[in-house]
Amino acid sequence: MKELLLQLNEQQRAAVEYIYGPMVVFAGVGTGKTRVITYRIAYLLSLGVDPYNILAVTFTNKAACEMKERLSSLFPYKAEKVWISTFHSLCAKILYTEAENFGIKRNFVIYDEEDSVKLIKECIKEMSIQHIGLSVYDIYDTICRAKDNLIDPDSYRINTIVFQQYPREIIAEIYLRYQTKLQQNNALDFSDLIMKTVQFLKDEKFTEIRNKYAERFKYIHVDEFQDVNHAQVVLLKILSSVHHNICVVGDDDQNIYSWRGSDVKYLLNFKKEFSTQDLQVKEFKITQNYRSKKTILEVSNKLISHNKFRVKKELFSNIEGDFKNDIKIKQCQNEYDEAEFVAKEILKLQQIPEFKNASVAVLYRTNSQSRIFEEVFSEYKIPYKIVGSVAFFERKEIKDIIAYLRVLVNPEDSISLKRIINTPHRGIGETTILYLETLAKENKTSLWEQIVKIDDTELSLKVKNAVWKFLSLYDMLKKYKDTMYPSEFIKFLIEKTKYIDMIGDKNERIANIEQLVDIAKRLEVQNNISTVEDFLNNISLFTLADTEEKIEFKNQSFNLKEVVLMTLHVAKGLEFDVVFIVGLVEGILPIWWVKEENIGYKSPIYLFNKNTDLLGIEEERRLCYVGITRAKKMLYLTYYLKRSLWAEEQPSVPSRFLEEILKESGKFKFTQFNVVPETEEIEKVDFLTTGEYVVHDRFGIGKIVDILKEPPYDKVVVVFQNGQKKKLSLKHTKLRKLKGYNINQ
Repeated sequence: MKELLLQLNEQQRAAVEYIYGPMVVFAGVGTGKTRVITYRIAYLLSLGVDPYNILAVTFTNKAACEMKERLSSLFPYKAEKVWISTFHSLCAKILYTEAENFGIKRNFVIYDEEDSVKLIKECIKEMSIQHIGLSVYDIYDTICRAKDNLIDPDSYRINTIVFQQYPREIIAEIYLRYQTKLQQNNALDFSDLIMKTVQFLKDEKFTEIRNKYAERFKYIHVDEFQDVNHAQVVLLKILSSVHHNICVVGDDDQNIYSWRGSDVKYLLNFKKEFSTQDLQVKEFKITQNYRSKKTILEVSNKLISHNKFRVKKELFSNIEGDFKNDIKIKQCQNEYDEAEFVAKEILKLQQIPEFKNASVAVLYRTNSQSRIFEEVFSEYKIPYKIVGSVAFFERKEIKDIIAYLRVLVNPEDSISLKRIINTPHRGIGETTILYLETLAKENKTSLWEQIVKIDDTELSLKVKNAVWKFLSLYDMLKKYKDTMYPSEFIKFLIEKTKYIDMIGDKNERIANIEQLVDIAKRLEVQNNISTVEDFLNNISLFTLADTEEKIEFKNQSFNLKEVVLMTLHVAKGLEFDVVFIVGLVEGILPIWWVKEENIGYKSPIYLFNKNTDLLGIEEERRLCYVGITRAKKMLYLTYYLKRSLWAEEQPSVPSRFLEEILKESGKFKFTQFNVVPETEEIEKVDFLTTGEYVVHDRFGIGKIVDILKEPPYDKVVVVFQNGQKKKLSLKHTKLRKLKGYNINQ
């Protein structure tokens, strides 16, 4: 035990040794958050705590696997019995285990985003909805957020009726129909896993089951607690309701996923939420960073200190640095100039012994920013890798094979059934499927039941023959499904469906299929799975954060032969010797669509009002902070004066985050830097000409395309950088002229 504790610093040790009662650890970036949880579990095991009574929860399967590996190195045998998983895996396991008691079918499938979106499209089509101003992905996200807040379809519908919130009234009907279809398909989506588990455990009918799990988990640990949502917090309250020994670790400065439903307030308010009459939450702070130089931490500390909704903590590092060499801020003329600067700096670094084999990353706010770097890096012959584009399990060939497996386990899964019934092509077209779906609705049966009764339809003999062949293939695959390990069966399935013949010589897709077989083999060994059902349960629970590119990256040693390009969101959890954060201009970082709704306001942020401190802006600031703290040795921050938008070069304003970093700091030397553009008030259109640029508090920078002298007030037509075209009255709208810019620049 003593040797275990000696491997920790004083702050970490204090958190590890506190084992009774609720506790929260505010652990800064690079301070060893996961290490604290791993060593705390190891410490409990060393004290004789039964591993059966320990639970550890995190957000990605990769993080859970890493925690298991670390714990296994400390306690090889006991570690295997500790329940370490993601929130979704935990709930899926509870639902599978208690399915009979809860009255649900155990062979349910788990739909990912693509499956769910297809189902929502079916709902919209059936409802004959033309246009409500929202994409199907917006509707899916809205439903997910409702589930994250434990709002079922009926509650959502009642709420929208009471408050007359169109188009949410339409979404409520879609939500209700969508949930009905999920039930008919014997499917749950990701958000259902937690919502359903919470609903069952809260139900008085299942008090005995609830108490069983609450009694079992005497010690609960949660990593990355800054990313939890309401449903997850309620689940944790239920599971910790008996023993109250819950330890959560998080960093409020790294909450960057509110768009996925996470809410940093649960970390900030943990003491209030989890203290009991007899037990007060104990708070700890861990602030020693082991990743970055002092200079880089000073920059990140200065930036994040401008956030008001946070726990104050000053990170420190014992790694010496020099501002002159470690931090570089560069003003560029435009995006191409910026990309060229980055390329030239990378080539210079190759000549420096210290950075000859360094890992280098270019981080940006949006995926679209990568294009110009791809172009310029190709010109300069700099190899690069784009990380986080298409997740492995979202690729067509992988989705196809998994759909086959799903149908073999649960033929009621109509989404998967429709995906594979004519893949590879076997003469069962969309018209046939639509006809069978219509019959199924009329006969109040499932699509599968209607397919099985193909002889009773009026379809042509040719089509019936095609369906019979499919059913024959299904029966044969079903017969062998339980006689092979998943990796063997996948190879068998690929052979019998002649899937490779359909792909042809597309080597990348074949390689992906080979990798799927490898993943199945690995899961057989690591997770002791032996059936197709177990395999599906495991891979269905890969979250959005578990992209294969990210997993691959973490396991490889990158150097300057391959520069990594990725968004700031994808970069979270990674580290590099050299980091370039590019596009630090208003409208990109912070992004233009950040809105005040995050704290209850109804209009978008006021980009140029420095007195308005908003949670939306705070998350953008945290995103920038996450990017800065990926750097170990060198940090570049770049911005440009003009950007190409709508085929025109328009002025850009340097990001406010640069001003916050530089404010009251004499450590940076550069020229021509002015974060806040010089502006002047506009009183009459007489002072304006078309082609000039103006600043609007709500919409940002725009160009005047027309001037209208219409009674009773003068008006201007402005096209803003986000593409919106607005006719504005100078009497009622506050506009400022952006001095120094005109159409000829």
